[in-house]
Amino acid sequence: MKILSKYFLKEFLKFFFIILFVVITILLIAEFFDKTDEFYAKKPPVYIIVQYLLLHIPRFIILASPAASLLATLLTIGVASKWRETVVIRASGGSIKRIFSFFLITGAFISLSVLLIGETIAPNAMSKALWIKNTKILKRQPKIAYREGALWLKGLDGSLIRIKDFITDENTVLGVSIFNFDPSFELIQRIEADSAEWSDNKWVLKAVTVFDFGSGVMTKNASIISGAIEEPKIFKDEMKKPEEMNFLELYTYSRRLEKAGFKNLRYIVELSGKLSYPMVNFIMVLFGVALSLNSKLGGGIKAAGAGLGVSLLYWLIYSVSISFGNTGFIPPWFASWLSPLAFGVAGGYMYLRAHE
Repeated sequence: MKILSKYFLKEFLKFFFIILFVVITILLIAEFFDKTDEFYAKKPPVYIIVQYLLLHIPRFIILASPAASLLATLLTIGVASKWRETVVIRASGGSIKRIFSFFLITGAFISLSVLLIGETIAPNAMSKALWIKNTKILKRQPKIAYREGALWLKGLDGSLIRIKDFITDENTVLGVSIFNFDPSFELIQRIEADSAEWSDNKWVLKAVTVFDFGSGVMTKNASIISGAIEEPKIFKDEMKKPEEMNFLELYTYSRRLEKAGFKNLRYIVELSGKLSYPMVNFIMVLFGVALSLNSKLGGGIKAAGAGLGVSLLYWLIYSVSISFGNTGFIPPWFASWLSPLAFGVAGGYMYLRAHE
């Protein structure tokens, strides 16, 4: 039995890596054509384009692994059924369910590996890819620096600006400090504001305190208009996106915004997804084994067709649940778990009732 388990496991891994390679290649080609206009306009060196694309591979591994897990399971068992290998095993008194249960351990290992990639390699690779795109391809110089847990940038009027956080959906910045200097770089004025909102193409600072060091006068204002801060686009372009953060970074950022009174449902959905998405690999293997044991998939084409159908159904449910979570129609923490739970329960039920 151990020999057979190793044989089928070897076949599973062969199909898994072939499918993973094919899907990643398709995603890389899609990414290339999606950025063709930018590449053509800026005409960067080929090695820069290649480096940019290769840095997407860790993220694409995460995206492609569930489909590869499901298809590899269905193809392995489907081919074994086609060549009557499962019939031989039953005739010799072997347990089909027991042999293919080793796939579940492999699925759990794949899930853990994908989780580790998503928490370590993928965020750093995506940050590097976006940096290459902005600086090496689009020739944009970074305007925002991250220091001491805050955003620092040069104001349009030559001032130095420190911002604690930016709320993307609200076009609002929190914890604004604007430092104005004279030509000899001596601090002459400091403006502190609890927040600033982008309204009518200008920034409106709220709860403002102005320190004038020349006169020694401090004034308070409910709101003032500032022309020092650039448009919100600069923050949206240069600030870290959720895919550039690991779970702890995104959790810290989300909690910081929540304490400031801004609860972003999308970040809660993203947080939950960073844990649920890798687990899909185990669930897909479980569902694939259960589906194969309860049906006559036959050869590879039928197995592949079943796998594609299941994958499409899964992503349909997943996309709808994510949309519902982002809008608050269902609890955001539950949105990314709805599909895995549904397929996990269905797969577990079919696995338990599978006949030997």
